[in-house]
Amino acid sequence: MARRELTVTHYEAEMVLHPLNGATAEVVRITVFGPNFPQRAVEPELFAGEIAARNVSIARDQKSIRGYFPELPREGAPIRVLYGDSQEGVVEGKFSRQTVRPLPKECE
Repeated sequence: MARRELTVTHYEAEMVLHPLNGATAEVVRITVFGPNFPQRAVEPELFAGEIAARNVSIARDQKSIRGYFPELPREGAPIRVLYGDSQEGVVEGKFSRQTVRPLPKECE
């Protein structure tokens, strides 16, 4: 079955503290924006290159989707959102480590 195109506009990346393997770790949170990320029976997946995000969730207004990456994605990795075999959206700009906002000093 061919995938339909899912419209995505841009992404933001930031370092955050997040539970990981029973502890709190510094991870990369990537948020992808678009006009509509519907809640469906098929859970969406978020990828940076070949790395799948953990704890993927859709915002209440369905205008963004976010996930957590325990390791920093490679420079130039494509950022994709998938709904199984039915829809796929690829952010035009590739992942750049320079755009990742650092962890706020008060969290260190």
